[in-house]
Formats: sequence, structure tokens, C-alpha cells
Amino acid sequence: MAEGKIITMKSIIHLTTALALGNFAWSAPLDTQIVADDAKWLAHLDMQALKDSMIGGFALARAKEEIAKENGTPISIDIDLVAEELHSVTAYGTSFDKEPDKSSVLIVRTGPRARSIIDAYIASMEMKLEGKTGIKRLDDKAYDTYLIGNEVYASFLRDDLCVSSKSYDQIEKAQRVIEGESGNLEESDSELLIKIGAGFFFLATANGLDSIGEVPPQAKILQKAKGGQLVLGERGEMFRVNLALSTPDAEVSSQLSRIIQGMVALASFAEVGNESLNTLMNNLDVEETDRYVSFNIEYPVVGLFNILQALEDQKDSEESEVPVANEEA
Repeated sequence: MAEGKIITMKSIIHLTTALALGNFAWSAPLDTQIVADDAKWLAHLDMQALKDSMIGGFALARAKEEIAKENGTPISIDIDLVAEELHSVTAYGTSFDKEPDKSSVLIVRTGPRARSIIDAYIASMEMKLEGKTGIKRLDDKAYDTYLIGNEVYASFLRDDLCVSSKSYDQIEKAQRVIEGESGNLEESDSELLIKIGAGFFFLATANGLDSIGEVPPQAKILQKAKGGQLVLGERGEMFRVNLALSTPDAEVSSQLSRIIQGMVALASFAEVGNESLNTLMNNLDVEETDRYVSFNIEYPVVGLFNILQALEDQKDSEESEVPVANEEA
């Protein structure tokens, strides 16, 4: 079979991104009852909040372009139609070991039609690609389960709930949490969630940063903190970022506050394309307690678009430069 005819993992990633940003009418804030109580890290995407944002519209357009580039099959899909069935994406893991992807799960909340749409799509691909889709249906599992690219399992625990992982054991563990047979984050005394405000569409948090053995030199600062949390959102025409670091005491909170403010001050002197970052310090709000230090930064969405476009133009320019080989006389 010709290269590119099998659905690749990269194509699936792009498709999932586009679906997550599509046009649908459901909102799905973080549900801590579906997250295991021993989770070390967590990420959540609220689809409706993202769809309503300016940055979400930009990301959707880019994702659709990437799908068009990566699609090496004769199969096309109505992304907006499928996206009506996607409500939220939540991922979490229980360790930071050398193979964290085998101790993590991805939970996707969907509408009641998603499962039948996926079955129909796979059946269509099997007919047109002579069964060589890279997706297998496993009949020996307790739930309807697919093996994607011989490395990722995806199981529908219900018509509206899909759990995916590289380890089927992790899917079974997640199922016990979801059904209330194992402890969940809401019932635990975990410090994973540091501070959550309103108006955010994305959250990522991790606990136990101070216990990670090997970290890049530029990330050493994080080992002063017990945990870290990043949330993204919009308010009006401003893009909002909140970084919260949990700390053992007020002294460490003060140290981290000074370090982060210094880094932001340096960044404010930078310029990307024609877009200056000198408004960063004016839009920085810092909160210190003996338990955490929190940084709120706002930046105009239009300015952020200009930065992203400048970076993309620079990348395209570098890729278009073809080195000229030296010819022998």
C-alpha cells in the first residue's frame, strides 16, 4: 500500500484537535469525580468555553489546515458535524516515571451519536482502504474497544464516554474511578488543584515537582515549588494566563514571586515581528500566600495573533530556504 494511505497517529491528533474546537452547544467544566485520587498531573479542556473564545476560532482554522495537509486517504469527514458530539477532554496520569504515557488516560465526553459516527467512519475506511486502516476492533474486551496504530487503546465505557490509553490496565482503573468503585479527586485531600477561577477554557496542573529527579536546567526553578498549575482563558479582548505555584511556606512563595516577576520584566523588553511585549508588566497581578504564589497576566488577543503569525512566517521562511550544494569544477 502506498505511503500515507493508513491513518497515522499524527492525523488522529490533528483530527482530535479540530473536533475539540468545533461548533457545538455543550459546556463541560472539569469533573473531579472522574479523576483518580492519586493523579500526579491533570489537564482539562472545556470545549464550549474554548469555542466561544477568539483564540479558539484561530486554533480551529489552523487545525483544519493541518488536517487537509496530513490527509493521505480518499476519505473526507465533516468536522463540524462530528464536533457537535464532542463535549470535553480530560487527561491525567499517576506518575512521572520514564514511561508516563503508560500510567495515564485520556477521557473524552461525547454526545450519544459519537460512537455510531465513529463505527460508520471506520467501516467506510475499511471498504475504501481494503481493511488497512491502522484501527482494529478488539472483541475480547469488556467494552467496545479499538486499537489504534497498534499502540493506543480506546474504549467506549458508555455511548457518551470514551477512555483512551497506551495501557488497557489504565482504562480498567479509570473505569473503576468513573463508576465510583475507586477513590476520586473530589473526595481526596490532594493538593493537585491549587487555585481555579472563572472564565478559563484550559487547565493543566501537576503535583510533586520538587520530587522529580532529572529536569532541564531552565526548569530548575520549578523544583522550589511543590506543584504548578497553568490556566488559560479570555476576558473581553484580553487573553488571560494564570500560573500558580504551590509552596511549602511563605519564604519560598516570596522567592518564586521575585524570580517570576524578573522573568516577566525581561520578556517585556522583547519584540516578536512588530509586536512589542512591553505591556506584560503593566498587566501582571501577583498574589502571595504561605501556601502558593499566583501570577495573572493579560495580553490583547489581537497582539497574540500577530505574534503567532510572525512566528509562523519565520518558520515558513526557514523551511523555504533550500541549501545550494557545492558543485565540483
